[in-house]
Amino acid sequence: MQSLFFVSPALVLCGGSLAVLMMGLWIQSHGAWLGVSLASLLAAGGLFASMIGMPAQEAFAGMLVFDSFGLFFSLFAIVVGFFVFVLSSKSQEIRSDRRSEYYSIVLALLSGLVFMGISNHLLMVYLAIETVSILSYTLAGFNRERQASVEASLKYVVYGSMASAIMVFGMSLLYGYTGSLEITDLRQFFTQQDSAQIPLALWIGVLMVFAGIGYKISAAPMHMWTPDVYEGAPTPVSALLSVGPKAAGFALLIRFFVTGFSQPIEGTEAISQLANIPVGFHIIGPFDWPKFLLVSSIFTMFMGNLAALGQVSVKRILAYSSIAHAGYILMGASTQTHEGIVAIVFYLTIYCLMNLGAFWVASKMEDATGGDQLRNFKGLAQTQPFYAVAMAIFLFSLIGAPPFAGFIGKFYLFKAVVARELYGFAILAAINSVISLYYYAKILRAIFLDAPEMDHASEKAKLAFNCGVSKVFIALLVVPNVILGIYWEPVFQLSMRVVNFYVGGQIPQ
Repeated sequence: MQSLFFVSPALVLCGGSLAVLMMGLWIQSHGAWLGVSLASLLAAGGLFASMIGMPAQEAFAGMLVFDSFGLFFSLFAIVVGFFVFVLSSKSQEIRSDRRSEYYSIVLALLSGLVFMGISNHLLMVYLAIETVSILSYTLAGFNRERQASVEASLKYVVYGSMASAIMVFGMSLLYGYTGSLEITDLRQFFTQQDSAQIPLALWIGVLMVFAGIGYKISAAPMHMWTPDVYEGAPTPVSALLSVGPKAAGFALLIRFFVTGFSQPIEGTEAISQLANIPVGFHIIGPFDWPKFLLVSSIFTMFMGNLAALGQVSVKRILAYSSIAHAGYILMGASTQTHEGIVAIVFYLTIYCLMNLGAFWVASKMEDATGGDQLRNFKGLAQTQPFYAVAMAIFLFSLIGAPPFAGFIGKFYLFKAVVARELYGFAILAAINSVISLYYYAKILRAIFLDAPEMDHASEKAKLAFNCGVSKVFIALLVVPNVILGIYWEPVFQLSMRVVNFYVGGQIPQ
């Protein structure tokens, strides 16, 4: 029964998904659909909140683990879902007669994100990723009358199927040699083996599993689906995909490598951050995963930033920006320290705020002008100063410019890298930040310096821009992007507290 209690929030999300879907057959009320969806989120969030402070432990015979790390990313998914529901409810890209199906799919997807954050069994990992992936394919092609949306969905299916197949084959190699699919059992197995006797095929399996996870976080070379899907999908869906699955993917990546292929500190039952020092993990076996993630980080940053330079679609720019930010976040994982993992959690929190905000403004522009090209944004400061200033704040935060929150997030990532004396790595990351200035500046130039080319005063534009709910929520995203650039200590302290991994053994009492 205790195991059922731990999964009850995910069951609430699934129940809400079914309820909204069934309501769509009999009740033609958008307010009712949205109300039940938000109520399901609040109920799931309340159940997760009731688990705060509970000791780290496993459920369902070790297939799931409940620790502060998994709890944080479960609540993270709930918060992202709340913002996405509000954004979607005011978006003209989601047809009114399909909103019940849309809300139902998003709720089911959020339940998959929850399981990605708490899975300790490779079978559960696969099921969670596939749940998120299949529902993401559907959402990407939700506007089936639009050719770009259908094309985005098809490309997503092709790339996703390939990544899933590679990942499953890698899991079979791990199971074939270790005899277990539990991540905590992998760590115990490797501590008892002579690293010189571990076959190369096993480490190839690890790389294959990383390919499946890397596909969710848009790490190069598994990133190729990202720009086409973000551009073709409805903008609220792009906002969801850019934050939710990416954060859950990083949670899974960290749990897989840190819990499965690292030694806990001083033989304790949990790996946790106890002090402001860069404590390192002890790598198990000959596979140096931090160096591998370092190379992946560099490759991902350069691929995202360089490819974004020639883009004219704001959604494609934000897509390549998302790839580059995956590279920045991988910096923290490659440091092999608790400090780096804390920096990842802190940066993902800030990244959620600034990326959701940027996509929210892009959604309003697409509703108002029918496109997301740079020319659609020209002269926005003259016609809609609120949206212009808000977009500028989000972009400056994405750049990592002071005094905005993105600067503090990048500061801690760079601090973790420098603490490990990886100076060359830090220089390459800094160069990438400079490169990103160009394509972000293109958007800012169009907004503030160019003359308008689109009619921002048409009836359609007024309907989109004069939405009070959107203005309120954009303001709610703007405020922390400013405040956290000045006073960030509470959020950073929270990030330190949640970096706590259950690694098996006797369940703590």
